[in-house]
Amino acid sequence: MENLVKSGEELIQLLILLVLIIITVVLLVVVLNVLNVTKRIIAEKEGKVIKSFSFSEWWDEMMGTSVPLEKEEAILLDHNYDGIRELDNHLPPWWKGLFYVTIVFAIAYIGIYHIWNTSPLQDEEYQISMDEAKKQVEAYQAKLSNSIDESSVKLLVSDAKVVASGKEIYVGKCAVCHGQLGEGGVGPNLTDEYWLHGGTVNDIFKTVKYGVPEKGMISWKATLKPNEIQDVSNFILTMQGSNPPNAKAPQGEKGTAKGDSTAAKPLASL
Repeated sequence: MENLVKSGEELIQLLILLVLIIITVVLLVVVLNVLNVTKRIIAEKEGKVIKSFSFSEWWDEMMGTSVPLEKEEAILLDHNYDGIRELDNHLPPWWKGLFYVTIVFAIAYIGIYHIWNTSPLQDEEYQISMDEAKKQVEAYQAKLSNSIDESSVKLLVSDAKVVASGKEIYVGKCAVCHGQLGEGGVGPNLTDEYWLHGGTVNDIFKTVKYGVPEKGMISWKATLKPNEIQDVSNFILTMQGSNPPNAKAPQGEKGTAKGDSTAAKPLASL
C-alpha cells in the first residue's frame, strides 16, 4: 500500500476508485434481481412455468452452446450455399460482456488520462520515475561524499572532473596564500618535491581539513565538504613539478609517499 499511495491526492483517488467499484457491484446485483423479478412476473402472467436456476444451463448459455445439436433446425437460416446451411448462432454472452467492458474501459481511460488528466501518461510516469531516481542517486552520493576522510580519500588525478572541481576550489580558497600557480606566497610552494606536513593525497587531505593554526593555515572542514577537500587535494597533486615563475624556495624535507594506500607521488610542502 505504501508503494501504491505516495501522496494524499493519490490516496483520495484510490478511495474514490474503490467506492466506484463497490457501487458498480451493488448496482449490478440490483439490476440482476430486477431482471429476475421482471421475468417471473411476465412468466406468471403468461402462465409459463418458471424453471429453477441450473448452473449447467447457465454455463451453456454463457458459452453459446445452449442450443443442442438435435434442435439446431430451429435456428437454421434460409441461406443455402451449395448445400451449406447457416445457423443463426449469436455471439456468446461472455464475449459480448468482455466487449462491453472494453468500451467502458476505453471511456474511463480517455477521461482519466486525456480529459481530466488525473493520472500521468507513460512518458510522464517515466520522467517522474527518472527524477525520483536522480534525487535518490544524489542523496546517496551526498551521503557517500560526506563519509570521505583522510584515511579513505582516493587518488583521482586522472579524473578530469575531479581536477576541474579542485582547481575551482583552489583558485577561490587557496590561491590567496599559495599563489595562482602554486608558486607560494604567504604559504609554501606547492609545486616542488618538498613538504612540511606530508605530500601524499592522504596527508594533503588531512592538512586542508584540520589546517595548521600555529602557522596561520585555517581548518577548512567547516567550509568545504569532504568530497571538495578530496578534489582540491588531487588538484594540488597535479601541480607537482610544474615549475611556475617566481616560485618560493623549498621548505620542509624532500621525501617519498610513505604509508599512503593510494601510492600518490610526493608533493610540495604545505
